[in-house]
Amino acid sequence: MDNTTRNIGISTLIIAVIGVAAVMYVLRDILIPFVLAAFLTVLFKPLISMLRQRGAPTWAGLIIVLIISAAAIWGLSLIISFGIESIIDKTPEYTQKIRSLIADIQRIAGRTTGQILGRPTVLKLDKFFTSENVVGILTSSVGSALSVIADGALVLLYIVFMTLGAEYYPAKQGAALRLMQMPELGAVYASINEKVLKYLRIKTIFNLINGMVQFAVLSIFSVDFAPLLGLLAFLFNYIPNIGSFITTVIPGIVALIQFGSLPHAILIVAILVVLHNIIGNVLEPRAMGITLNLSPTVVLFTLVFWGWMWGIVGMILSVPIMAILVTIMEHFQLTQPIAILLSHRAPLEPTISAEI
Repeated sequence: MDNTTRNIGISTLIIAVIGVAAVMYVLRDILIPFVLAAFLTVLFKPLISMLRQRGAPTWAGLIIVLIISAAAIWGLSLIISFGIESIIDKTPEYTQKIRSLIADIQRIAGRTTGQILGRPTVLKLDKFFTSENVVGILTSSVGSALSVIADGALVLLYIVFMTLGAEYYPAKQGAALRLMQMPELGAVYASINEKVLKYLRIKTIFNLINGMVQFAVLSIFSVDFAPLLGLLAFLFNYIPNIGSFITTVIPGIVALIQFGSLPHAILIVAILVVLHNIIGNVLEPRAMGITLNLSPTVVLFTLVFWGWMWGIVGMILSVPIMAILVTIMEHFQLTQPIAILLSHRAPLEPTISAEI
């Protein structure tokens, strides 16, 4: 491939990426339910395949999938609704506790700066923690998640058609690739199916375990908002490293404000850190046997970008989406250098599947 052709290809790729990103941002209200349904269909694919192997008709598997999906969406909406209601009910109490905590911090900081600078410094932080501000901070993210779950009927409708079409997809894919004379795309699909989709299924199972463990620990210590914080652990653990940090720090902050005891909050955080590390760093890697090989910097950028694009849903799906894109780019000569730069570890010897 000469330099002129390569430059034209790179320019076209950049324009295409910008155009696709713009379309995805404008059509986010339509695309988010569709993407959620696609990921749910992937998660339920093994169940559908198992039922078909045992002679069950497609409609029977579809009914089971719809029941499970509807129950999950209903449960999520219930947890979020009760969580928001509980937050609003406890806002006056928590506002007062936060202001008291800030007053203690101001006294300590004033004494410290007085010893260092010779004069006390007053931190004007309490004016930011009015009841209205606290409600806005605590409900903004869960409110956006609730708006997505409100589209549950549309998600279920997409799941119906995707599940019905999944039975014939392999045959259609093979026929289409033969007509296009692009068999390398079959290798791309196989790679995505083997690596990314396996990651997604196993990650979902262990995220569910993480969420239930966090809910159990917080319930034992009588921490407020335990169901909502357990749901947060389930959702945010899709984000490597960052998600686990968020889901351990937030319960610690809630416990500190609720009980006013730093040792109590540290104990809860320590227990959650140990349990999350056992699940996420010991059990999960053994069950998964693969990694997505994404650079930590790329993970952080992807989190911010998809959070801006699609809100909290984009943050949750950011890593699987990026892993799919990197897997696709690995198979083509033009985009393979980009895939290497986005990876955590460089391949020993790049492999080229197609000159596109």
